[in-house]
Amino acid sequence: MNEKKNTLMIAAFAKATIIMLLLGLFAPALAYAATPHEQYQTVQEQDRMTQERVLDARQSYQDSREKFLDARAHLEDSRTSATIFDMKNSTRNFLFHTIDYTILRLEVLEARAVRTEDSGLAPFIISDNIEDYIKQLEDLKDDVEAAETSEDFQAVIREIRDIWQHVDLESRYFIFGTANNRVDSFLEHGESISDRIGAEIERLADAGVDTGKLEQLLDEYNEALYGAKDTHNEVKELFGIHNGFDDYGILEDAEDARTFLGEANSLMKETHQQLKDVTAALREIFAELKQHRSGSADLSGTGKLTASGNGMATMSGNMEVEISAHSGVLTITDYDDNAEVDVTGYGTKEDMGNGTVRYSGFYGTAGIRGSSVTVVILGDDIELTSKGTGSVLLRGYGTYDVEKDGRHILSNDWAPQVQTESQTQYQAGNMNQTQLKNKTTDQSQTQNKIQVQNQTPDRNSAMNMGGS
Repeated sequence: MNEKKNTLMIAAFAKATIIMLLLGLFAPALAYAATPHEQYQTVQEQDRMTQERVLDARQSYQDSREKFLDARAHLEDSRTSATIFDMKNSTRNFLFHTIDYTILRLEVLEARAVRTEDSGLAPFIISDNIEDYIKQLEDLKDDVEAAETSEDFQAVIREIRDIWQHVDLESRYFIFGTANNRVDSFLEHGESISDRIGAEIERLADAGVDTGKLEQLLDEYNEALYGAKDTHNEVKELFGIHNGFDDYGILEDAEDARTFLGEANSLMKETHQQLKDVTAALREIFAELKQHRSGSADLSGTGKLTASGNGMATMSGNMEVEISAHSGVLTITDYDDNAEVDVTGYGTKEDMGNGTVRYSGFYGTAGIRGSSVTVVILGDDIELTSKGTGSVLLRGYGTYDVEKDGRHILSNDWAPQVQTESQTQYQAGNMNQTQLKNKTTDQSQTQNKIQVQNQTPDRNSAMNMGGS
C-alpha cells in the first residue's frame, strides 16, 4: 500500500476514533428520565442481570478501544503490511464491540420508553423507532465484517453517526415531550385545587372566620399558576409544530430539531421555576388552612394547646407535654435520646425498641419533655397541655384551644375518630383497667403501679426513653 493510501487509512481510522468516543459519551445520555427534574439515569438502576450485561459490554468496548489506539500508534511509527493488517483488525473489532454496546444501551432505553408510553404521557412511540435503529446496527455488522478499504470503514462510520444523531435528538424530543405532558396534567389539576380552596375559604368566611390571609395566599397561588400556564402554552405550541421531526418523532432535519429542542428547553426551565412558586404558595395555603380545620394545630416556640376529650391525640416536635387519661394506651418515641419522662399511674410498660415505650392500660398522668418526641395517647377522659414547636392532631370527641404569645387564637373541636390499629390496644388497655379497678389489695395495686415521679431518666433507668 502506497504512502497516500496509508495516510487515507490513518485519517479514516482517526475519524472512527472520534465517532466511537462520541458514542461512549452518548450512551449514558440514552437513559430515560421520568420527570423534568430528573437527569438521565444510569444503567445501575436496571436489574442485576442487565447491569452485568451492560458492564461486560462496556468493558469489551473499552478494551477494544485500547487495542485500536495501540494499533494506530504502531501504524504511525511504522507503516508496514503487518501494522496495517493489525490496524484493520483492531478497527473491525472495535466497531463490533461499539455496535454491541450501543445496541444494549438502546435496549435499556426501549424498555424504559415502553413504560412511559403505557402511562399515556409519551408524545410519540419512540420504542418503534429504537427497534428500527437496533436492526440497522445489527445489519451494519455484515458491513464491518466485509470492510477492507478506508472507504468501506468510512461508510460504516457514517451509518453509525447517522443512527447516533437520530437516537440522540429523538430521545431528547421524547423526554421533553413527556415532561411537557406531565406539566400539562399538573396545571389542570392545579386549577381544580384552586376551585376547592376557594370554596373552603367561602365556608370559613360564612362561619365568621377572618379569611383575609387565606384570600391573599390564594391570589398569589393563582397568579403563579396562570403565569406558569402562559409559559406552558408557548411550549405546547412549539411541540405542536415539532420542527425537525415528523409526527412519529422521527428526525427529518437536525438543524431545525436542535433549534426546536433548545427553545423548548429554555421555556420549560422557565415553567419549572414558576411551578416552584406555585408549590410554595400552595404549601402556605395548606399550612394556614390547617389552623382552621378541626383536630389539628401547628405550634411555634410560643404556642400552647390545651385539650380535653375521648379518642386519640398525637403530638410531635420539640415539645413539653402534660397528659392525664383513663383506660388508654400511651406511646412515647424519643428520637434524640434526651427526653425527660415522668409517668405516674397504673398500667403495663413495654419497651418497643428504637426509642419507643408503650404503656398499655394507662390510667394516670404523664409529663414528657424532649427536643424531638412523638407522643400518642389513646383513651378516655384525656386532658392535655402541649407547649413548644411542633404539630398536634386530635381525633375523637372533644374540644381544644390554641394560644400564641399568650393570646388566644383558636377554639375548635376534635376531628372525627378514624379507625386505627391502635384501637385494639386501646380496648385491651380498657379491659386491663377494669381488672385493676376490681383489685382491692395494696399488694396487687403495687404490682401494677408505675411510679416514676419527679425524675429525669438516664440510660440505666427502667424508664429511659432510648433514642433512635
